[in-house]
Amino acid sequence: MKYFTILFITTSLTLFVSCQNKLVKTIYTSTKKVTATKLNASKIYVLQQITDNADFDYSKLEDLDASIHDVHSKNLMPIFEPVSGTYRYYQFLSSFIGQAYNDVGPPLFQEFHDVLIVKTDRSNTIIDAYQYTLEWAEPPYQYDLYKSSAQNIPLVDDLSLSKLKFKRTYNWRKEDDELLEGGEIQLKRE
Repeated sequence: MKYFTILFITTSLTLFVSCQNKLVKTIYTSTKKVTATKLNASKIYVLQQITDNADFDYSKLEDLDASIHDVHSKNLMPIFEPVSGTYRYYQFLSSFIGQAYNDVGPPLFQEFHDVLIVKTDRSNTIIDAYQYTLEWAEPPYQYDLYKSSAQNIPLVDDLSLSKLKFKRTYNWRKEDDELLEGGEIQLKRE
């Protein structure tokens, strides 16, 4: 009898907890290609995805280098995809022309892409945010991951990236801690 009571309580608790977890629900996905801004122009972060009942995959964000398995054909986007949670998740992409490292020869210019992920509460106040350049080519890869240190900032259209006060998640030099690049977050859907 004691066994059946424990089994009943365990089953009831499992059902109760599973009913409380809502499924991740993507409510918007962009199909439009992001156009690169010109050299030295301000970046524009274009809305790519909105997902409800979501969160960040902190295990991947906190150890980016371990999450990258094949450096030469790396597709880093899965690291920035949402997992099940209780927040609203936004993903933005910025495409821009920048100067790539070229130790020999003339300057090399190419198209780069920054991913920005933002987590908000029900009133659209930013809880957490990360920014990363997808083409970052030098280990440690964690070095180019920035985390927002701002608090109580509402996510609105045309929000300046500087208001999020991004700081490196990994750094060996304190004088190179903040994200210096600017940009604008476009929240409107296309």
